[in-house]
Amino acid sequence: MATIEQRATKDGTTMYRVKVRRKGAPPLTATFPRLTDARKWAQVTEGAVLEGRQFKTAEAKWHTLADLIERYGRDVLPQKAQETIYGQERQLV
Repeated sequence: MATIEQRATKDGTTMYRVKVRRKGAPPLTATFPRLTDARKWAQVTEGAVLEGRQFKTAEAKWHTLADLIERYGRDVLPQKAQETIYGQERQLV
C-alpha cells in the first residue's frame, strides 16, 4: 500500500514523500516536488513489487548455503592470517 505525505521544506516549498509498503518486501520511499509524480511513482512501484520486479530476491533464491561457504573460502579466507584460519595450535613453522 502506498502512502503519500505532504511535507514543507526549510525554504517553504512543498514536497511529497511516498512510502510503499507490501508484506514480505522492504519498504520503499521517495520524495517528489509534484503530487502527480508521487502518485505515478507509487502506482508503478506497487505494480513492480506485486510482480516481483522491484527486488533482487529471485536471484537470492538461486544461491544456497554451499554457494556461500564456497565463496567465503575462495574470497575471504585467503585474505586472513593463518592463525585466524587454523587457530594458534595448528600453526606451521
